[in-house]
Amino acid sequence: MIIPSPDKLVESNVSVLAKFGYKAFDGAEEDWSGMWALLKGDFATAEFPDVSDFADMRPSQQEAAKIYMRRRLIADRFFEECRAVQADLYKGINTDQMERYTLARDAYEDSVNHFGEAREKLADVLKDVYW
Repeated sequence: MIIPSPDKLVESNVSVLAKFGYKAFDGAEEDWSGMWALLKGDFATAEFPDVSDFADMRPSQQEAAKIYMRRRLIADRFFEECRAVQADLYKGINTDQMERYTLARDAYEDSVNHFGEAREKLADVLKDVYW
């Protein structure tokens, strides 16, 4: 169960992230095609305007897309943890709670960086550039 943060900025971030497919983890199997439909627009460029649907990708492209989407899911989970820990800060700040929040926030920020790295690799794979 996710405890919403009392911080209005954090909660507004939830609605922004939801536009890109964020939802609290419910344990269900991932809908790769549906998730890709939300994220593929990030890969359209002037030179590469038509991004394939997930089902139309080659297996290597699908795998790179799944890695990218998994990284997003990992970032979502770390975001949820960060929200819960931040909500605990409103119960009364102490040094240990602040350290706990710092660790959770760092893990979330690292996961966002990994998501960005996976995005760069996927962009190359979609253009048939392999590293």
